[in-house]
Amino acid sequence: MDLKQLQQIINQGEGLHIEFKEATDSVPNSFYETVVSFSNTDGGTLLLGVADNMEVKGIDVASTGKLQKDIVTALNSRDCINPPIYMQPFTIQHPDGLIMVIQIPASSQIHDHAGSIYIREFESDLDVTRNQQKVSDIYLRKRNFFTEAQIYPFLKMDDLDTLLFDKARQIIRNNKSDHPWLLVSEEQMLHDSTLWRRDYKTGEEGLTLAAALIFGKDSTIQSILPAYKVEAMVRIVNKDRWDDRINPPLRTNLIDTYLRLKEFINAKLPERFHTEGDQRIDLRDKIFREVIGNVIVHREYSSALSTEMIITDTEVRITNPNKALFHGIIDVNGFNPYPKNPNIRKFFTSFGWTDEIGSGIRNTNKYLPIYVSGAKPVFYENDTFVTEIPLKYISLAEFSNKWIKWLGLIDKATAHLDVSLKNITLPANLINVSWDELLLYLVPSWNQIGTQLSQLDWPKNQIFEKELIERIPSWNEIGTQLLRKKTWYFICILSLCAESIKLSQLLEFFDYKNEKSFRDNYIKPLRDVGFIGLTNPGKPTDPDNKYVITKQGKAFLSGQNLLV
Repeated sequence: MDLKQLQQIINQGEGLHIEFKEATDSVPNSFYETVVSFSNTDGGTLLLGVADNMEVKGIDVASTGKLQKDIVTALNSRDCINPPIYMQPFTIQHPDGLIMVIQIPASSQIHDHAGSIYIREFESDLDVTRNQQKVSDIYLRKRNFFTEAQIYPFLKMDDLDTLLFDKARQIIRNNKSDHPWLLVSEEQMLHDSTLWRRDYKTGEEGLTLAAALIFGKDSTIQSILPAYKVEAMVRIVNKDRWDDRINPPLRTNLIDTYLRLKEFINAKLPERFHTEGDQRIDLRDKIFREVIGNVIVHREYSSALSTEMIITDTEVRITNPNKALFHGIIDVNGFNPYPKNPNIRKFFTSFGWTDEIGSGIRNTNKYLPIYVSGAKPVFYENDTFVTEIPLKYISLAEFSNKWIKWLGLIDKATAHLDVSLKNITLPANLINVSWDELLLYLVPSWNQIGTQLSQLDWPKNQIFEKELIERIPSWNEIGTQLLRKKTWYFICILSLCAESIKLSQLLEFFDYKNEKSFRDNYIKPLRDVGFIGLTNPGKPTDPDNKYVITKQGKAFLSGQNLLV
């Protein structure tokens, strides 16, 4: 997390996932109630040194070390929080003072503070200890969602690989030499990390699915999850099969799975170094440490589908079975991170393979444009989670002259479009395509997606088949004969909104006189499907407001299938 991301959190104010607390040199009295409520609900971010009114007051710089030590010690004490929670607070220097950030993941367990159970509702921590129905609802929700927490009563220590405990300790020691898990037995490590748990509703207790996945022998994992596997391959020359692969596919523990995937990536992709501050970092390592960590931490392990990582000459594409919270492209600046397997994530964080919640997506978005100039990753949250890491970059600006001529807008729009089209990244598989090939890719894609979005009222007689398109005279030059009127308006508006633009300017570029009709017919449908939004959505009547394309809108315009 950087200062910009911190300020975005502060600007949102307190709510279901955000809490501010004033603190100088000691932990506030209600701190641990909020930690437990976030953990029992959907997770959240707690900022020490910020008042309820969003004013940054800061914490005492000299007391930073003591505050961090007190928090970590208390979180690992069953007298304070039971079961214990391991997390590492960090600080960010804000212009108005030093802020301590504590990111609390949603847990697969129910936690209490000093014997009391709290949940988060709106911006409050509610004590529900004596509300049997509320507590029962929490147990049911967590058991249904976090499949990693499923208890296997007949799974025993003999089914785990003792050498993996030694490997885990060494990895943890290299990352954090004073980590509390280094000082306990293997059984206690499993208890403290919630890989051994008791279901207080059913009385069932024992090792969990997460324990088997992290420390299980291969035979144990394959017995519990016979369909589970991870594929990694290169498809550059042989597009139908593969040029190289990890063979056989990985059906092993998550520690070795991570290491094997990282080794495969390092062997297939070039190093590129970057200086950050006084450190020289390997961008390839920085990006794929996050990407592979995310793949393992967020996979839905109850699914029979395999995880696939495919390296081509233009991209790395990873598909992962997923239990989706929503369907669509993740907006890096506006998403609320939610760990799908919080106990597996705890271990990967202790290894140094993942950072705070959401860091994988943010760091990949930060470092990829340096590794591949201009490129941006794409993350699809769907039943199959898709991660696309372009290895080459192309934008609509490559076809700027032809695109502007094809749209046929008035000359006044040209300067704006020249800037706007630079903001629309095309899929990496369109590298080196011709203008004709681009159109034959995009137009059918728009139709395929548009007809499935009822808000757009997509024209039913839109021409989209290759053979029919090519029958139109000068189809690749005259867009008005290729696109129906409503489709043409949608594509033009999205193209213009890739650079923020006022409504009055849009009306001018279309020579459109009736503002209400324009809003109702074109602006409203595009806003309803989330393709465009306002630059200042909190103040819709602000005279300086402009319309701007969203991540979803960019994906649609560039022909990426949102409905994967």
